[in-house]
Amino acid sequence: MTYPGGDYQGLGFYPGPPRRDRRLLVIIASVAAIVLVVGAVVAIILLQGPASTPAAPTSSTGPTTTTTGSAAKTTTTTKQAGQKVENDTAKLSYVVPDSWTPIDSATPITLKALPGVSIDHLVGLTEYQCGGKSYSRGVVGGGKVARGELNQRATEIAQAFGKQLYTGGSGVEVVPGTPEPVTAVTEAGTELKGVRVTAAITSTGDACLAGKGELVIVLLDDGTDLRLLLVNGDTEGGPATPPPARSADLATIAASIRPLG
Repeated sequence: MTYPGGDYQGLGFYPGPPRRDRRLLVIIASVAAIVLVVGAVVAIILLQGPASTPAAPTSSTGPTTTTTGSAAKTTTTTKQAGQKVENDTAKLSYVVPDSWTPIDSATPITLKALPGVSIDHLVGLTEYQCGGKSYSRGVVGGGKVARGELNQRATEIAQAFGKQLYTGGSGVEVVPGTPEPVTAVTEAGTELKGVRVTAAITSTGDACLAGKGELVIVLLDDGTDLRLLLVNGDTEGGPATPPPARSADLATIAASIRPLG
């Protein structure tokens, strides 16, 4: 029996501490589990958030590169507006403005002062009539000439063509400039070295003929011959119409030279 107010129950035992309420333990365990689950979800979101956003594409506006051989080589190519002329005699191509017209029926222009030098595949700028004769504001053509010292050959060819193209007045003066080295590359990648000479021409004594002109000679050495390009244009004088050529156009034509084969 239990003594009133006594803790002893017999057999030498004392009562242990009172039992805890199991419902409280269940609630605490549930809260802890919820906290762990929420923490895990947050961690997953934080870890996967940046990766779930797709990377923005990178745009490139740089120049197109062309790979040749075993090493990558970056080249810049500018497509020039105008007409491309392929001269199979000179084995050259060049581009002329649309205002220049191929002279299909023209015979080659042969130098009288230098035998063996002529140009064909002629392209002319604005033919006109004056004093019963036919004139042109410019001419472009190409050919092949015998090899020699590049600077000397370019200079003598410029002088001879300048005098012949502007003959008819009382005097013609041709002043070649300093030869400049040039390099041109074929479509196959072969590099040809050469020279360019620009000459200033002054003509007097003929009102129908331009008082001033410009002539550009380009020679490329292919090891067998010299490939020749001639670019000529009136720059001042003559009749009011048609207008003369522009020096910038002449320089652009000369710069467009490309060897064929």
